[in-house]
Amino acid sequence: AEEMLKFAFKNMAIKKAKIILVVISIVISACVGLLAYNVAQQVDSGFKTTAGYYDMIIGPSGSSTQLAMNTMFFTEKPLGTISYDYVEKLEKDMRVNKVVPFTMGDSYNAAKIVGTTADFLDGKDIKDGTMFTGKFQCVIGAAVAEKYSLTVGSQLITSHGLTGEGHAHESNPLAVVGILKETKTAYDNVIFTPIETVWATHNHSEENHDEHEEKNHEHHGDVCAILVKSKSFNAYSQLSAEYGENSKLLVINPSEVLREVLENVDMSTTIVYILCIIILIMNIFIISVITLLNMYDSKKEIALMRLIGIGMNKINLVYIIQNGIIGLISTILAFAASRLCLVLMGGYVSSMGIVLDTAKIYPVELMIMAVVFVISVLPTVICTVNMSKKDGISQ
Repeated sequence: AEEMLKFAFKNMAIKKAKIILVVISIVISACVGLLAYNVAQQVDSGFKTTAGYYDMIIGPSGSSTQLAMNTMFFTEKPLGTISYDYVEKLEKDMRVNKVVPFTMGDSYNAAKIVGTTADFLDGKDIKDGTMFTGKFQCVIGAAVAEKYSLTVGSQLITSHGLTGEGHAHESNPLAVVGILKETKTAYDNVIFTPIETVWATHNHSEENHDEHEEKNHEHHGDVCAILVKSKSFNAYSQLSAEYGENSKLLVINPSEVLREVLENVDMSTTIVYILCIIILIMNIFIISVITLLNMYDSKKEIALMRLIGIGMNKINLVYIIQNGIIGLISTILAFAASRLCLVLMGGYVSSMGIVLDTAKIYPVELMIMAVVFVISVLPTVICTVNMSKKDGISQ
């Protein structure tokens, strides 16, 4: 057995170029498959978890997707603003369980600042410090704290606009009072402050700006959106119809909007899977051809081994061991490559509001790896069995 293993490695060393070709083709197809599945699953669960909490979002008229992505995942720009009067009216409405105002318009470096109430962070644990209780206090996401080395007590000079390059609000720094526990969601990348902070900041800065600048500032009492949790489906239907009649407003059900977005993601994932299957079929051909060529090249070696009494079964086993080693190495490399791609994609996907968990492994991914391994060894098994039959001597 040891000699067979040595021969398998020696044989692999001689045929380096062919083996590298096999490894590359397996790694590419398996990596694409693993990555497509992992990202699709994480995006899907991220959307569903976030969208299920509120049944209605009210904002200025415009794009439904933009409103959902802005309030749920802090991506896109807000559609504009609506009066705070709607918030007060909804708070008095008996059909409503929870009303949460939402505004966005400032940033700290690359981190967006959301003006809201403590209710918005329901279900999110604070790792250090406490929840904000007053103006110019803030609670920050775990990734923000890590990226900018912030702790409870840090003072943040924020700037107008979502890019971190606008007019700096130097006279109104935000004091960090709490740091959220890592959630592996878009919340990790955001700074949360009472909505009054946003109003106070903009009212103050308007005094120092000309009329043209003033028009670009949000005025006191404006919000970008309102998140609503109705008491029942009946209450939701009534509220949706009432507020939907107002042409200035856009009323959406976040789950419905995000389901539409996910259908597009599912479609593109299906295309990726079809491509994977095509690549895997091509792999089978490549591996089969290379195995045949290897065995053809090794005719002299095989004849020599036969001469000294080594049976065809043992010789075949050498080639199966060889391709088993190649398949195993390729599958492990494919998995490593898929994790590396997840890390590299993390930045881009987080700009869409989804934070990828690079440590997340799904059972289906293990199944994909097992299938890839079997596919990498199968052509060799078939080739060697056929050769044994033709040879007629299988001892």
